[in-house]
Amino acid sequence: MKANLFIEIEIAGKKIGLKFNMYAFEQSLLLKGQNSNISKMTGIIYAAMLGNAYAKQIEPEATFEEISDFVDANMITQDKDGVLARITDALTDSPILKYLNEKAAGLNGNADDDIKKKISATV
Repeated sequence: MKANLFIEIEIAGKKIGLKFNMYAFEQSLLLKGQNSNISKMTGIIYAAMLGNAYAKQIEPEATFEEISDFVDANMITQDKDGVLARITDALTDSPILKYLNEKAAGLNGNADDDIKKKISATV
């Protein structure tokens, strides 16, 4: 079993690697302003791109603004190409997310636990 999931998408004419590893989930918790579905999706994609860059020790391939514009454009077209659905599937299939959800579920069985809220906020 792979510990993380990698997919590649195209943003602003550039191939962007997204890796749903621990670093990506850590970065998604640090992003500010994730209070809507659009901003959460932007944050997830940006964090996954950072996770890929970190794992490969390369510079990030896109800016936050490019990713934000990409998400906006795909939301406007109701994801006609299915790329946001592909990203969501990769995120939910990620063994790291499954592990984090299991850990969160085991925390005192308390759905209001702060860590569980933070982990759930990434989905």
